[in-house]
Amino acid sequence: MGDITQFPDQYDRLIRMGKVALNQQNWQQACDHFEAAYQLEQTLSANLLWASALIEAGDPQTALTIVEEQQADYLQQTDLVRFYLALLLNNHRFITANQVWEALRHATIAPQVIKTLRMMITAAELEYQANHQAAIQKQAEGLYNLTAHPLAEQLAMLTQAEQLPRNVYVTSIAPILTNPYSHAFVKTTVTETLVQLNIEQLVTMQWFEQTKTFVPADIQLMEESPTFNAVLAALNEQLATEDPTLLAQVMADVEMGFAYLYPFEAEIMYNPTEWAQAWLKQLLGPDYTASVVISEKIQDWVKKLQEMTGKLDF
Repeated sequence: MGDITQFPDQYDRLIRMGKVALNQQNWQQACDHFEAAYQLEQTLSANLLWASALIEAGDPQTALTIVEEQQADYLQQTDLVRFYLALLLNNHRFITANQVWEALRHATIAPQVIKTLRMMITAAELEYQANHQAAIQKQAEGLYNLTAHPLAEQLAMLTQAEQLPRNVYVTSIAPILTNPYSHAFVKTTVTETLVQLNIEQLVTMQWFEQTKTFVPADIQLMEESPTFNAVLAALNEQLATEDPTLLAQVMADVEMGFAYLYPFEAEIMYNPTEWAQAWLKQLLGPDYTASVVISEKIQDWVKKLQEMTGKLDF
């Protein structure tokens, strides 16, 4: 629909008209009215009504997109949590559903409700596994041959794989982490998903030329890494007022380089200030005077990481 000029009480009028259409089972007309109301005022009520009408109209995928615009609000109320999870499961977004459930475990929601939500997810996953074996096998095989595709396609395939039940997903992505040809960005995406799923079993990963293990439940997401944030803080302290444009550039550069080191960054990034200065020197060239002495080892790491990110081809 086009832009709407708001008149007094127009939002309430559109909501009333949408509810009338709902009662008459005129789903498309209800969708149109609720969408128009939502364009005027992005309220949770209009969001819920529009999503509900879309479900009745047979478009749960768009309904989920609308709901996720206000995901945080849906996670604040038990009934809305159930609605959101049911919609995720209806769209076979099993990994997101499990991530939401893990987050809710630490929220102020009654244990019995958490248990009920777990049963909802498990029942939906079992039903999907029983009736969609061919689709599951096709996606699992695609993950096994992930490196045969360009990076952008690999990341898209990982998103698609979120339609796999939790246990199938965890098993299917294991070869990605041990494959020496898997891209670091792909490994980081997989690792962060395992962290959000709170996987408590030992996971094996090929990290540069080393075989290493970690427990996802015991580590943090990349953006929450104390090491990563200490480097960014050191850069921010020097450049925030001096050169904000350069700060944005170098922070983006650091984030890309950091993806290659995660989740074992703390093993080599033990001096945040030195790493921050090394990144600046690498970006600005030999004329830049670092505020601290930079070890040759760190200079070599930063140069290597920038060469790797410079070869990115999506």
